Amino acid sequence: MKSKTVVLSAARTPFGRLGGALASLSATTLGGEAIRVAVERSGIDPSEIEHVVFGNVVQGGNGQAPARQAMFKAGLAKTTTFETINKVCASGLVSIAMAARLINDDSRTVAVAGGMESMSNGPYALPNARFGYRFGDGVLIDLMNYDALVDPFSGWTMAQAQAKVNADLGITREVQDEFAALSHQRAAKATADGLLGEEIVALKVATKAKGKLVVDKLPEPARARVPVHAGANGAAGKLFHAPPENMQAQLARYNSYVTGDAPFTLVERDEPIRPETTVESLAKLPPLEKDGTVTAGNAPGVNDGAAAVVIASEDYARAHGLEVLATVVDHADASWDPAYLALTPAMATQLVLERNGLKPSDIAIWEVNEAFAAVAWSTANLLGIDPRAINLLGGAVALGHPVGASGARIAGSVIRQLRRRGGGYGIATICSGGGQGDALLIKVE
Repeated sequence: MKSKTVVLSAARTPFGRLGGALASLSATTLGGEAIRVAVERSGIDPSEIEHVVFGNVVQGGNGQAPARQAMFKAGLAKTTTFETINKVCASGLVSIAMAARLINDDSRTVAVAGGMESMSNGPYALPNARFGYRFGDGVLIDLMNYDALVDPFSGWTMAQAQAKVNADLGITREVQDEFAALSHQRAAKATADGLLGEEIVALKVATKAKGKLVVDKLPEPARARVPVHAGANGAAGKLFHAPPENMQAQLARYNSYVTGDAPFTLVERDEPIRPETTVESLAKLPPLEKDGTVTAGNAPGVNDGAAAVVIASEDYARAHGLEVLATVVDHADASWDPAYLALTPAMATQLVLERNGLKPSDIAIWEVNEAFAAVAWSTANLLGIDPRAINLLGGAVALGHPVGASGARIAGSVIRQLRRRGGGYGIATICSGGGQGDALLIKVE
């Protein structure tokens, strides 16, 4: 397809551990901050944003329309349209693809896409409580686990499913531990070299005002874009409804910020990275599944975070003299047996390469989400590329995997890495629950 969609900016929060430095912040607060900074970095007026597509997986307890909440917290106007996407781990990547299709179809000109997750705030549910229990015990369901990490078709956790796939495909514990150790070592070096810092929005997490971020000043609410609708039989344009005075999102209600001399904890790095990780230390960890090969060390953690990109039509960027970071060339997806989701990133990648007349050797930068070390390793092998050529700055095993946000993180990372090397093609690819895979083809001139 001939894409007209360009990327103007990208931003992400640090990724936090379960119950860690970001645990006091809701998913929509994390998402709102990623959106706010991405728009700021793009250099465009927030009122120019026409549409928001944002992923969120653990939605229980988040309230209605999480993407809408996040965009209001970022200061966007009530007239900005939105969609909340749940394609499990692929949500953030698919959000970019969906927004790009709207631009390519001339349905929208400027949009924000990405994803957010606070797995720390995933609630528990008590089924059958609405109408009461006649007799016996009730069971609390962990929605963070149930909605994000359990295969509904087999009842297995993702780790159990991966362990069975590893046995079937002959992926050894040693290979997984080697790849996981490399992920931590690369992430630690990229952090020390300031490369991940280019992606990250440092957060001042308020220590007394729970759930808030400390900022120098509140974001300016965007102007509303009030449409005028044509009347019948060519009558003069008119409004269906006179806009109220508060057509801008009211930060007094949706505010996730405090200003002034408020105490805070500065979070500017990804929490899960363990620089001291070695193959030897990982080898000491017990498997999560009896006789399996997946461990807490070669799997990602349970994490919090958000990531966003601002995209626009190429004509809009040119007309406004905006710096273009990259082009979203194409997207492809694939589905397979739910237990074998580890195979789907390679399937989706092969589809998008074939559609664009490319080979794996044409791709300069690879980001394969480390849903498990085995997923990234097997994707490289299925595509015939060196596993050491992917995830050069570390992957989700080290950085974390806040499920709704990870796809947008790897897309942003591809863009920055391509720009540092002077251009080329890049692939961001990810598997997700249900046996799905998505791949985004990106180009930097």
